[in-house]
Amino acid sequence: MDLASGAQILSSFAVLLLAIFAFFQVAEARAARIAQDSPQILVDVNYSQRTMINIVVRNIGRGAARDIKFHFSAPIESSGGQIISDMPYFKEGIAFLAPNTEIATVWDSYASAVEALKEKGLRRGITVTARYTDTRGKPYSTQWTLNPLVLEGSGYADYREFEDQVRALERISRDLEGIREALSSHRAPPEPANQDGDPPRT
Repeated sequence: MDLASGAQILSSFAVLLLAIFAFFQVAEARAARIAQDSPQILVDVNYSQRTMINIVVRNIGRGAARDIKFHFSAPIESSGGQIISDMPYFKEGIAFLAPNTEIATVWDSYASAVEALKEKGLRRGITVTARYTDTRGKPYSTQWTLNPLVLEGSGYADYREFEDQVRALERISRDLEGIREALSSHRAPPEPANQDGDPPRT
């Protein structure tokens, strides 16, 4: 083999290597883009509504989720006897959930939910498995644990009760101020003085 033929073979081999490298670069970029545009269903407990807690289903991904189905390791029940995990969208599933959207359902008061979990021996909470697909039909599965007991001892319940008391006092103060203003505006005018300029006799 002469030098020219060897150089040509090496050049062809280098071109082949560059083509393979470019192919994998494009495939990796495409996979990253698909991953970024994938849906991600989150099932969580929302503690922001004063003493009440909600169960929230969110799509925190950048792609839409379809055919969402849920499985609970144990029923979620409120102190009023309602089986939250039997809500239609939990039991029958959700057909479509766009990115950055959520569905919330009231669970119970924080204190009642904690007491119920203790009574049922669910100190590790209740596990929710969500199965769904993206718009291309690719399947996904995520698993979450709902457990208000993780906040036990944190002062959350005491803080919420104190906050409610403060708000109640503020409402009472506003109501009393409104009553005072109403009484002031409806007060009878004073009787006119007599001809001598003396105040009226009582």
